Amino acid sequence: MLVSNAAVVAAPRMSPLRERRRHGPLDPSPARVQLLSRAGVVVLFLLAVANGAFLYLLPAQAEAHYAWAIAPPINAAFMGAGYLAGTVATALVVFATRSWRSLRMLPLPLIVLSVGLLAATLVHADRFRWDYPMTWLWTGVYAAVPFGVAALWFRQERAAPAPPPADPCLRGVRLVSAALGGLVVAGSVALFVAPGALGELWPWPLTDLLARTVASWYALIGTSLLVCGWSLRRPVEAVIPYATLLAWSLLLLLLPLVHAGDAAGGTVELGVWLAAQCALAALATLALAVALRRAGEERL
Repeated sequence: MLVSNAAVVAAPRMSPLRERRRHGPLDPSPARVQLLSRAGVVVLFLLAVANGAFLYLLPAQAEAHYAWAIAPPINAAFMGAGYLAGTVATALVVFATRSWRSLRMLPLPLIVLSVGLLAATLVHADRFRWDYPMTWLWTGVYAAVPFGVAALWFRQERAAPAPPPADPCLRGVRLVSAALGGLVVAGSVALFVAPGALGELWPWPLTDLLARTVASWYALIGTSLLVCGWSLRRPVEAVIPYATLLAWSLLLLLLPLVHAGDAAGGTVELGVWLAAQCALAALATLALAVALRRAGEERL
Protein backbone atom coordinates (compact mmCIF):
# COMPACT_ATOMS: atom_id res chain seq x y z
CA MET A 1 0.00 0.00 0.00
CA LEU A 2 2.85 2.37 0.86
CA VAL A 3 4.55 1.61 -2.43
CA SER A 4 1.32 2.13 -4.28
CA ASN A 5 0.67 5.47 -2.60
CA ALA A 6 4.22 6.60 -3.23
CA ALA A 7 3.91 5.71 -6.86
CA VAL A 8 0.77 7.76 -7.13
CA VAL A 9 2.39 10.74 -5.44
CA ALA A 10 5.54 10.45 -7.53
CA ALA A 11 3.70 10.03 -10.83
CA PRO A 12 4.10 13.18 -12.92
CA ARG A 13 0.98 15.13 -13.75
CA MET A 14 -0.14 14.71 -17.29
CA SER A 15 0.68 17.78 -19.37
CA PRO A 16 -2.16 19.76 -20.96
CA LEU A 17 -0.92 18.66 -24.39
CA ARG A 18 -1.06 14.96 -23.42
CA GLU A 19 -4.46 15.53 -21.79
CA ARG A 20 -5.77 17.04 -25.03
CA ARG A 21 -4.42 14.11 -27.02
CA ARG A 22 -6.03 11.65 -24.64
CA HIS A 23 -9.43 13.24 -24.08
CA GLY A 24 -9.70 15.86 -26.79
CA PRO A 25 -9.40 19.64 -26.36
CA LEU A 26 -10.24 20.91 -22.91
CA ASP A 27 -10.98 24.44 -24.11
CA PRO A 28 -10.90 24.52 -27.89
CA SER A 29 -9.68 27.82 -29.27
CA PRO A 30 -11.79 28.90 -32.27
CA ALA A 31 -10.05 30.19 -35.35
CA ARG A 32 -9.60 33.94 -35.43
CA VAL A 33 -11.07 36.16 -38.10
CA GLN A 34 -8.39 36.41 -40.78
CA LEU A 35 -7.08 39.78 -41.93
CA LEU A 36 -8.46 39.34 -45.46
CA SER A 37 -11.91 38.46 -44.09
CA ARG A 38 -11.86 41.51 -41.84
CA ALA A 39 -10.89 43.73 -44.77
CA GLY A 40 -13.82 42.38 -46.77
CA VAL A 41 -16.19 43.14 -43.89
CA VAL A 42 -14.85 46.71 -43.73
CA VAL A 43 -15.92 47.20 -47.36
CA LEU A 44 -19.38 45.79 -46.58
CA PHE A 45 -19.62 48.08 -43.53
CA LEU A 46 -18.92 51.19 -45.60
CA LEU A 47 -21.46 50.17 -48.27
CA ALA A 48 -24.07 49.43 -45.60
CA VAL A 49 -23.55 52.80 -43.89
CA ALA A 50 -23.83 54.75 -47.15
CA ASN A 51 -26.92 52.91 -48.42
CA GLY A 52 -28.61 52.70 -45.04
CA ALA A 53 -28.22 56.36 -44.12
CA PHE A 54 -29.45 57.55 -47.52
CA LEU A 55 -32.41 55.20 -47.94
CA TYR A 56 -33.70 55.22 -44.35
CA LEU A 57 -33.14 58.88 -43.51
CA LEU A 58 -33.83 60.40 -46.95
CA PRO A 59 -36.22 57.91 -48.57
CA ALA A 60 -38.03 60.50 -50.69
CA GLN A 61 -34.76 61.19 -52.53
CA ALA A 62 -34.56 57.60 -53.78
CA GLU A 63 -37.18 58.19 -56.46
CA ALA A 64 -34.81 60.48 -58.37
CA HIS A 65 -31.36 59.62 -57.02
CA TYR A 66 -30.97 55.87 -56.86
CA ALA A 67 -30.27 53.03 -59.29
CA TRP A 68 -33.98 52.94 -60.06
CA ALA A 69 -36.96 55.03 -59.02
CA ILE A 70 -38.13 53.79 -55.60
CA ALA A 71 -41.59 54.94 -54.58
CA PRO A 72 -43.41 55.40 -52.28
CA PRO A 73 -40.72 56.39 -49.76
CA ILE A 74 -41.61 53.57 -47.35
CA ASN A 75 -40.04 51.10 -49.80
CA ALA A 76 -36.73 52.97 -49.78
CA ALA A 77 -36.87 53.12 -45.97
CA PHE A 78 -37.52 49.35 -45.87
CA MET A 79 -34.33 48.75 -47.84
CA GLY A 80 -32.48 51.28 -45.69
CA ALA A 81 -33.50 49.37 -42.56
CA GLY A 82 -31.79 46.28 -43.96
CA TYR A 83 -28.57 48.14 -44.68
CA LEU A 84 -28.57 49.90 -41.29
CA ALA A 85 -29.08 46.57 -39.53
CA GLY A 86 -26.16 45.31 -41.60
CA THR A 87 -23.99 48.01 -40.05
CA VAL A 88 -24.63 46.41 -36.65
CA ALA A 89 -23.28 43.06 -37.84
CA THR A 90 -20.34 44.46 -39.76
CA ALA A 91 -19.38 46.97 -37.03
CA LEU A 92 -19.31 44.18 -34.44
CA VAL A 93 -17.08 42.14 -36.74
CA VAL A 94 -14.73 45.03 -37.47
CA PHE A 95 -14.42 46.47 -33.96
CA ALA A 96 -15.21 43.67 -31.50
CA THR A 97 -14.97 40.18 -32.98
CA ARG A 98 -11.97 37.88 -32.85
CA SER A 99 -13.52 34.43 -33.33
CA TRP A 100 -14.61 33.13 -36.73
CA ARG A 101 -17.49 31.20 -35.15
CA SER A 102 -19.03 34.48 -33.97
CA LEU A 103 -19.71 35.51 -37.56
CA ARG A 104 -19.86 32.26 -39.51
CA MET A 105 -23.70 32.50 -39.57
CA LEU A 106 -23.45 35.57 -41.84
CA PRO A 107 -21.87 34.45 -45.16
CA LEU A 108 -24.67 32.22 -46.50
CA PRO A 109 -27.48 34.74 -45.78
CA LEU A 110 -25.41 37.48 -47.42
CA ILE A 111 -24.92 35.31 -50.51
CA VAL A 112 -28.67 34.63 -50.64
CA LEU A 113 -29.44 38.37 -50.47
CA SER A 114 -26.91 39.18 -53.19
CA VAL A 115 -28.17 36.47 -55.55
CA GLY A 116 -31.76 37.59 -55.01
CA LEU A 117 -31.04 41.27 -55.65
CA LEU A 118 -28.91 40.48 -58.69
CA ALA A 119 -31.66 38.25 -60.11
CA ALA A 120 -34.24 40.99 -59.52
CA THR A 121 -31.95 43.47 -61.29
CA LEU A 122 -31.53 41.26 -64.33
CA VAL A 123 -35.23 40.36 -64.56
CA HIS A 124 -36.25 44.02 -64.32
CA ALA A 125 -33.28 45.55 -66.14
CA ASP A 126 -35.60 47.91 -68.03
CA ARG A 127 -36.45 49.66 -64.75
CA PHE A 128 -32.85 50.64 -63.99
CA ARG A 129 -30.99 53.84 -64.91
CA TRP A 130 -28.05 52.42 -66.85
CA ASP A 131 -26.73 55.92 -67.61
CA TYR A 132 -26.27 56.45 -63.87
CA PRO A 133 -22.90 55.30 -62.40
CA MET A 134 -24.48 54.09 -59.15
CA THR A 135 -26.51 51.55 -61.13
CA TRP A 136 -23.32 49.87 -62.30
CA LEU A 137 -21.93 49.96 -58.77
CA TRP A 138 -25.14 48.34 -57.47
CA THR A 139 -24.97 45.60 -60.09
CA GLY A 140 -21.23 45.04 -59.72
CA VAL A 141 -21.43 44.71 -55.94
CA TYR A 142 -24.19 42.10 -56.02
CA ALA A 143 -22.51 40.20 -58.84
CA ALA A 144 -19.19 40.06 -56.97
CA VAL A 145 -20.36 39.51 -53.39
CA PRO A 146 -21.42 35.84 -53.76
CA PHE A 147 -18.01 34.86 -55.14
CA GLY A 148 -15.96 37.01 -52.76
CA VAL A 149 -17.89 36.00 -49.65
CA ALA A 150 -17.83 32.31 -50.62
CA ALA A 151 -14.05 32.42 -51.16
CA LEU A 152 -13.45 34.04 -47.76
CA TRP A 153 -15.90 31.63 -46.12
CA PHE A 154 -14.14 28.52 -47.43
CA ARG A 155 -10.75 30.01 -46.57
CA GLN A 156 -11.81 30.53 -42.96
CA GLU A 157 -13.48 27.12 -42.68
CA ARG A 158 -10.30 25.34 -43.79
CA ALA A 159 -8.44 26.88 -40.86
CA ALA A 160 -11.20 26.34 -38.31
CA PRO A 161 -11.12 23.54 -35.72
CA ALA A 162 -13.99 21.11 -35.26
CA PRO A 163 -17.11 22.82 -33.88
CA PRO A 164 -17.66 22.58 -30.13
CA PRO A 165 -20.63 20.64 -28.74
CA ALA A 166 -23.91 22.54 -28.68
CA ASP A 167 -24.77 24.26 -25.41
CA PRO A 168 -28.10 22.84 -24.14
CA CYS A 169 -29.27 26.33 -23.15
CA LEU A 170 -29.57 27.18 -26.85
CA ARG A 171 -31.90 24.28 -27.72
CA GLY A 172 -35.10 26.34 -27.53
CA VAL A 173 -33.62 29.26 -29.46
CA ARG A 174 -32.39 26.91 -32.18
CA LEU A 175 -35.75 25.15 -32.54
CA VAL A 176 -37.75 28.37 -32.74
CA SER A 177 -35.19 29.88 -35.15
CA ALA A 178 -35.42 26.88 -37.45
CA ALA A 179 -39.23 26.97 -37.44
CA LEU A 180 -39.53 30.71 -38.05
CA GLY A 181 -36.66 30.64 -40.54
CA GLY A 182 -38.40 27.97 -42.60
CA LEU A 183 -41.62 30.00 -42.70
CA VAL A 184 -39.80 33.21 -43.66
CA VAL A 185 -37.83 31.49 -46.44
CA ALA A 186 -40.99 29.85 -47.82
CA GLY A 187 -42.80 33.20 -47.82
CA SER A 188 -39.90 35.04 -49.44
CA VAL A 189 -39.60 32.44 -52.21
CA ALA A 190 -43.33 32.69 -52.88
CA LEU A 191 -43.16 36.50 -53.03
CA PHE A 192 -40.18 36.37 -55.39
CA VAL A 193 -41.87 33.86 -57.72
CA ALA A 194 -45.31 35.53 -57.72
CA PRO A 195 -44.64 39.21 -56.99
CA GLY A 196 -47.80 40.47 -58.66
CA ALA A 197 -50.30 38.30 -56.82
CA LEU A 198 -48.65 38.35 -53.40
CA GLY A 199 -47.54 41.97 -53.70
CA GLU A 200 -51.25 42.89 -53.62
CA LEU A 201 -51.38 41.49 -50.08
CA TRP A 202 -48.55 43.71 -48.83
CA PRO A 203 -49.47 46.57 -46.46
CA TRP A 204 -48.04 49.19 -48.82
CA PRO A 205 -47.73 49.43 -52.64
CA LEU A 206 -45.12 47.21 -54.31
CA THR A 207 -44.09 46.95 -57.94
CA ASP A 208 -42.85 43.56 -59.12
CA LEU A 209 -39.27 44.78 -58.78
CA LEU A 210 -39.82 46.03 -55.24
CA ALA A 211 -41.66 42.84 -54.28
CA ARG A 212 -38.64 40.79 -55.37
CA THR A 213 -36.34 43.19 -53.52
CA VAL A 214 -38.39 42.82 -50.34
CA ALA A 215 -38.40 39.04 -50.84
CA SER A 216 -34.60 39.03 -51.07
CA TRP A 217 -34.26 40.82 -47.71
CA TYR A 218 -36.65 38.39 -46.03
CA ALA A 219 -34.74 35.50 -47.62
CA LEU A 220 -31.60 36.81 -45.90
CA ILE A 221 -33.37 36.83 -42.53
CA GLY A 222 -34.94 33.41 -43.02
CA THR A 223 -31.64 31.88 -44.12
CA SER A 224 -29.86 33.45 -41.14
CA LEU A 225 -32.38 31.85 -38.76
CA LEU A 226 -32.02 28.46 -40.45
CA VAL A 227 -28.24 28.66 -40.22
CA CYS A 228 -28.49 29.58 -36.52
CA GLY A 229 -30.90 26.72 -35.92
CA TRP A 230 -28.46 24.32 -37.55
CA SER A 231 -25.03 25.46 -36.40
CA LEU A 232 -25.33 27.63 -33.27
CA ARG A 233 -23.10 26.07 -30.60
CA ARG A 234 -21.98 28.63 -28.00
CA PRO A 235 -24.09 31.41 -26.45
CA VAL A 236 -21.64 34.10 -27.60
CA GLU A 237 -22.21 33.03 -31.23
CA ALA A 238 -25.80 34.30 -31.00
CA VAL A 239 -24.83 37.92 -30.37
CA ILE A 240 -24.14 39.11 -33.93
CA PRO A 241 -26.99 37.42 -35.84
CA TYR A 242 -29.68 38.19 -33.26
CA ALA A 243 -28.49 41.75 -32.54
CA THR A 244 -28.75 42.33 -36.28
CA LEU A 245 -32.22 40.78 -36.40
CA LEU A 246 -33.40 42.90 -33.47
CA ALA A 247 -32.08 46.12 -35.03
CA TRP A 248 -33.74 45.26 -38.35
CA SER A 249 -37.07 44.43 -36.70
CA LEU A 250 -37.17 47.61 -34.63
CA LEU A 251 -36.29 49.80 -37.62
CA LEU A 252 -39.06 48.16 -39.64
CA LEU A 253 -41.62 48.50 -36.86
CA LEU A 254 -41.10 52.26 -37.01
CA LEU A 255 -42.06 52.45 -40.69
CA PRO A 256 -45.88 52.51 -40.28
CA LEU A 257 -45.45 55.37 -37.82
CA VAL A 258 -42.96 57.42 -39.81
CA HIS A 259 -44.63 56.69 -43.17
CA ALA A 260 -48.24 56.46 -42.07
CA GLY A 261 -49.42 57.89 -45.38
CA ASP A 262 -47.84 55.01 -47.32
CA ALA A 263 -48.90 52.09 -45.10
CA ALA A 264 -52.41 50.70 -45.18
CA GLY A 265 -53.27 51.74 -41.64
CA GLY A 266 -55.75 49.54 -39.80
CA THR A 267 -55.88 46.83 -42.47
CA VAL A 268 -55.58 43.10 -41.92
CA GLU A 269 -52.43 43.03 -44.07
CA LEU A 270 -50.68 45.58 -41.84
CA GLY A 271 -51.75 43.71 -38.71
CA VAL A 272 -50.35 40.42 -40.00
CA TRP A 273 -47.09 42.10 -41.04
CA LEU A 274 -46.73 43.81 -37.64
CA ALA A 275 -47.38 40.52 -35.83
CA ALA A 276 -44.71 38.76 -37.90
CA GLN A 277 -42.16 41.50 -37.21
CA CYS A 278 -42.96 41.44 -33.50
CA ALA A 279 -42.42 37.66 -33.48
CA LEU A 280 -38.99 38.11 -35.06
CA ALA A 281 -38.13 40.88 -32.58
CA ALA A 282 -39.24 38.67 -29.67
CA LEU A 283 -37.07 35.79 -30.89
CA ALA A 284 -34.07 38.11 -31.23
CA THR A 285 -34.64 39.48 -27.71
CA LEU A 286 -34.90 35.98 -26.25
CA ALA A 287 -31.76 34.79 -28.02
CA LEU A 288 -29.76 37.82 -26.89
CA ALA A 289 -30.98 37.40 -23.31
CA VAL A 290 -29.82 33.78 -23.29
CA ALA A 291 -26.53 34.67 -24.97
CA LEU A 292 -25.65 37.54 -22.64
CA ARG A 293 -26.65 35.59 -19.54
CA ARG A 294 -24.67 32.47 -20.41
CA ALA A 295 -21.71 33.80 -22.39
CA GLY A 296 -19.95 35.01 -19.22
CA GLU A 297 -16.43 36.22 -19.87
CA GLU A 298 -16.27 34.64 -23.34
CA ARG A 299 -15.46 37.20 -26.02
CA LEU A 300 -16.87 37.51 -29.49
